[in-house]
Amino acid sequence: MMLATALGWCRVESLAFHATERVHALTMRLFQSAHRLAGAVFSESLRTDEKSRLTVKIYDFYPGYIDVGDHLYPVEEAWFARHLPPPPCHVLVGACGTGREAIALAARGYRVDAIEPAPAFVAESRRRLAGRAPVARLSYEELSAAVLDGAPAEGPLAAHYDAVLLGCGSLTHVLDTAEQRRLMAALGRLCPQGPILASFFCSDDGAAAVAAGRAVRLGRRIGRAFARFRGMPPAGAAQVSYRAHSGFAYTFTEREIEALAASAGRRTAWERQAGHPSHYATFLPPGTHA
Repeated sequence: MMLATALGWCRVESLAFHATERVHALTMRLFQSAHRLAGAVFSESLRTDEKSRLTVKIYDFYPGYIDVGDHLYPVEEAWFARHLPPPPCHVLVGACGTGREAIALAARGYRVDAIEPAPAFVAESRRRLAGRAPVARLSYEELSAAVLDGAPAEGPLAAHYDAVLLGCGSLTHVLDTAEQRRLMAALGRLCPQGPILASFFCSDDGAAAVAAGRAVRLGRRIGRAFARFRGMPPAGAAQVSYRAHSGFAYTFTEREIEALAASAGRRTAWERQAGHPSHYATFLPPGTHA
């Protein structure tokens, strides 16, 4: 019931956010206050698995994402040139969204398999790829279960890949730290000798950049009341935060990213940005130096 209520609110909120991005500043301030209050309620009152499912639904119905193109960003062009093996190597693209990276890589001669958990995105990426690459409806958690536990999964998944690309920002939506390590272990099996390229939210201390104003404090109190009613333990990691158009996200520190890579026996090569924590990293194959 709580998840259904959250889903209904988020559907309205996402549509309203998209419609009011350029309207009067007061309207946006009121909307943002409502967003902060609702986000705090959901953060306290939903389980981690419910937060993940809600995030997928938000991506599925937020209108702005359908307009994403099929080109690489300049930082990606340089990043891929440094760390992806040359075509026609076989690349797994995780959380491919509407197919932007998968389309660009296929156009460059790569053999591409893609996975994506949001049904509308799966349909759109299949339409845009037009048979150039298969797309399976599969979340990272389901991928890990299939590879590590032998759970059934929608194909396609090859036995081995030459490289893995985790779609733009998608690692940040693996909210549970144990699932983050399981994902790395699963990708290590699928791509034992190739690079794993990932992007994510990152900060100096891992804390979400959301001030605890009145709306947030009120939302937390309401959310904790719902959580007690549901018999839930206190909310999880402080690094998990809610955003109107992208759901729940885990904000890493650079140290956490390097520890995650080390859990799979890999070193981290950063795509550095002067004065800011990097949001891009390559998990190098075992035995490779950064």
